[in-house]
Amino acid sequence: MPIELFFQHHHLQNRGNALVNGLTITRNILWVCLCICAATFGLSACGDSNNVSTPEPPAPPPPPPPLVITTGTPITGTLGIAFSRQLRAGGGTPPYTWSIDGTPPPPPAPGLTMDPAGLISGTPNAPGSTTLTYRVTDTTSNSTPKNLTITIGVPDEASSASGARVIAITGDPQAPPTITPLTLPNGTVNVAYPTIQLEATGGIPPYTWSVAPALPNGLFLNVLGPGIISGTPLNASTGSTTYTVGVMDSSVPAGQSSKLTRTLTINAALTIDAGSPTGPPLPAGTVGQPYHTRLSASGATGTGTYTWSIGGNLTPASGLQPLSAIGVLSGTPTIPGSFTRTYRVQSEDGAVVTKSLTLNINAMLSIDTDNITVPLPPGHEAQPYGPVAVTASGGIPPYSWSVTPPLPASLALNSLTGEMTGTLDAGSVGTTTHMFTVQDSASQSIKKSVHLTVNP
Repeated sequence: MPIELFFQHHHLQNRGNALVNGLTITRNILWVCLCICAATFGLSACGDSNNVSTPEPPAPPPPPPPLVITTGTPITGTLGIAFSRQLRAGGGTPPYTWSIDGTPPPPPAPGLTMDPAGLISGTPNAPGSTTLTYRVTDTTSNSTPKNLTITIGVPDEASSASGARVIAITGDPQAPPTITPLTLPNGTVNVAYPTIQLEATGGIPPYTWSVAPALPNGLFLNVLGPGIISGTPLNASTGSTTYTVGVMDSSVPAGQSSKLTRTLTINAALTIDAGSPTGPPLPAGTVGQPYHTRLSASGATGTGTYTWSIGGNLTPASGLQPLSAIGVLSGTPTIPGSFTRTYRVQSEDGAVVTKSLTLNINAMLSIDTDNITVPLPPGHEAQPYGPVAVTASGGIPPYSWSVTPPLPASLALNSLTGEMTGTLDAGSVGTTTHMFTVQDSASQSIKKSVHLTVNP
């Protein structure tokens, strides 16, 4: 029984294996043979030239889609506000590398940069629109360009991170910046200076600040960004000095600038004038005598702006009134002694200083000499007498003395020491009575009658 094997453009040949008895091969080059097991029958496909044929090669993969930049335009940002934007692409063979056409490549916008991965970042420092040609390249070196525009807008207001006043940014960006008028408050040595923020309008922020000559010792100017003056004035920085404050904007290629002149005064450190080591002691008082004095201070904001107090809410001394807020000590002392207190004064600008001061209260003024316990020694006629002193205590030395009626002839009284010296006259025998008066430095006075006896 013949089996027809159908092939197209090829035929089969018997490679030596016998077919089943009764089978023959009929070649038909029009159709491909179906359902024949070549291994069983030892068949092979052969061309007309009797050579072995090879299989068809596989089809190549399809090409990638075209490389395109998918980021749209415009790209927007805000002046002075941190900016970050990732460019996007599709097609081609990732990963991608980004660049900007130009030699050298320009920045995406003033204050911004772009890395090879296509990330645009930075802080815009000038308003306006910038259009550039951006290029993306894939791993097969295929590239495609696209024009993109970055627009930087100007905010209505900008505020300082320090909490200082809000500054309105206005004016023509092409005009030079203008420093907002200000007054520099006075400062005081060892007292924190009130923080001052310099302000400007116009030009192209951010600004750079300067000052000449250098600020007083202890004060500093933040030259970049907000332009803040702060610090604590130190010693050797007192007095008034005129300073020139300058501002420069971020204009390209050269910044525009302007200047403003102002005077800054630094007061001396606050001090209490009374008491050692540099000031006079508190004036002494006397028991039973009215007392009145006023404390004084210097430095800081000046006379008349101080507030006084005593630590522990004590009175200056027994019998005196509480210290007044303006530093007045007054009253009538009742007990003698030394009264040490911690006095505190505060200036208008907040400076505070304390000092330990002692108020001495003396006993009442008295003449110690008398006719019983401390009598004057007797003299002898025609003999030298003295020096013999009339003595006093209490009050506020030094003392001054006087006597009435006058002493016997040739006997004199020293008004400063109370001493009597001289030679008693002949015929002066007897006892006389004299009124001695003593006065202290506070103009307090007291009198006492004393006997003087002259023996033969």
